[in-house]
Amino acid sequence: MFEDSLKMTLALTIGMDRIKVPGGQIKFLTASIHPYGYTARLEFWISSATARGKENDPLFSRFVEQDLIEVKLDIEPHLKPRDTKIEPLTLQGFVTDKAILTELTIENVNLKGDPVLYRHYQIDFADPAHVLWRQHFPCDLMVDEDVKELIEANKADGVNLTYDWSFLNEKFAVSTLSPGFPDEPTSFYDFIIWYAATYNGVFTYEGRTNSYTLSGSKEQDGKVTAMSELEVADHRIDFPETSRCNDRFLNAVAEDPQEMETSRSTAEKDLRRDVLVLESNAGNFEKAFRLESRKRKSRQHELLLTHRRFPLLTYRPGTFVKFEGGLWSKRIFLKGKEYRVRDISLEAHAVHDAPDADHNMMSATYRMEMTSRLELKGERALNLPPFKAPAYPIQVEGKIVSDEGQEKEETYQLYQYPEYDIDIPFVGEETEEMLEQQAEKIPFVGDKLEAEKNHYRVKIPIFDDLQVVCPFEPLFAPGHFYFPAYKDERVLVELDFHGARIVRFLDWRPGGQLPLDTQGNQILFGKSEDSQTSIRHEYVDNKPQLNVKRSSSNDTEIIQLQEGTIILQTKEESSEEK
Repeated sequence: MFEDSLKMTLALTIGMDRIKVPGGQIKFLTASIHPYGYTARLEFWISSATARGKENDPLFSRFVEQDLIEVKLDIEPHLKPRDTKIEPLTLQGFVTDKAILTELTIENVNLKGDPVLYRHYQIDFADPAHVLWRQHFPCDLMVDEDVKELIEANKADGVNLTYDWSFLNEKFAVSTLSPGFPDEPTSFYDFIIWYAATYNGVFTYEGRTNSYTLSGSKEQDGKVTAMSELEVADHRIDFPETSRCNDRFLNAVAEDPQEMETSRSTAEKDLRRDVLVLESNAGNFEKAFRLESRKRKSRQHELLLTHRRFPLLTYRPGTFVKFEGGLWSKRIFLKGKEYRVRDISLEAHAVHDAPDADHNMMSATYRMEMTSRLELKGERALNLPPFKAPAYPIQVEGKIVSDEGQEKEETYQLYQYPEYDIDIPFVGEETEEMLEQQAEKIPFVGDKLEAEKNHYRVKIPIFDDLQVVCPFEPLFAPGHFYFPAYKDERVLVELDFHGARIVRFLDWRPGGQLPLDTQGNQILFGKSEDSQTSIRHEYVDNKPQLNVKRSSSNDTEIIQLQEGTIILQTKEESSEEK
């Protein structure tokens, strides 16, 4: 613990009102700051009485309402070296929880109006995405669009997000945003972090601009500042556990089963992590293997710094520093290495915590504890918060699409639709040579789309009749039964993040259901009532009867088998008979 003088500037915006609180009135601060955002708590006093005894607290009337409170807090050392430019540590966001801890009055003195002299406020606040997106549970569907469009359509106001990741521009036949289940919802914040973790992306928050970036790699550009030994009370070097297993991917498709395995230099013999997948596209299987293999990285060593003062340099997550020169020994392990600030933990208690102490002053003296964790500048492992994986697939109802025949005919159609070749990004270099050698064993599709496949098209009414493509497959019937789904048939569709599949048929074809008293079964073939063949088994007078009937407009042929009788009939039926 140390004492230091800090200059803080606090601004609270509620609707059109902007209320500034001088830093000297801040009596307590704790913050946990990370590359992806932060959480913080502040306590401060505001004077509520004027010289005439009237209340004049600019915050109180708005604070007790439920309006969203926007926060901007700048923190910087009060006493800086001359000619040194130090940018403040800026925290911007929104209030989550709030409280009035004390309303201070004068007891035993009869003041006119009986005013409240001071109020002691407490606010918990965090970065915008942490606050807003954790209460945002959208469900959406896009077809033939990229994930960037899906994010843009659902990110809501109040969060500034930019992109520097080419993978976000890859189009997919289906892109689904899942809200999770009613009893286990997954927020939009969960989705964004899950997406970055799944596809090896980087999600960062910049406090100065109050904005976020989704990128394909960590920022490597920037000035490296030498940190004085006078800033550091103690440092510890941590060496995280090293991965000792290889990854083996097994593609369990029957026609072309495949296997790929990493060969990490740190892996122990026979230790492996098996991943079972079903991927008909050989190129996608290879790229999925590359992605998962490179996501699993052993972290390099990290530094835990205990500070002896608030740093006299621009210091925030993403700052690059080195430990050499000045009082640093030339023989320490840190010599010659460059580090990135990753996490900052800060707690400050005002030395003078009375309501009127340092009143209207811009700075105050605090008893402080401050630590930070640093990683090597070239560290490839991702820094992301905990998240709940979105629940896939989600179920929706749809109707089969067919452009064949007349509008009212119950036709079916197969659409030739290409499988998207997934261009999966990755970061890392240790397995590149090994992956290139392994890739020779698997046919590589390249950047072009694979040969076209047969698909259904299904319109989804809840999403404005958007049409998704679903594999044309037998579903629950063996392959020798060929009964394609007909136009406008209601089906249950499972939507995955980048895929859709029919899992159930939900209604009977018109004319297909028989009266209950017949205890009958029926198969209908054909386009419509005027062009069809039916095979019907039913009970007449509690005796089985089999009917085969072909109809083409008024022309009908019938085969009927019943007790002691076989009837073969062909005739031209009138409209009244039908």
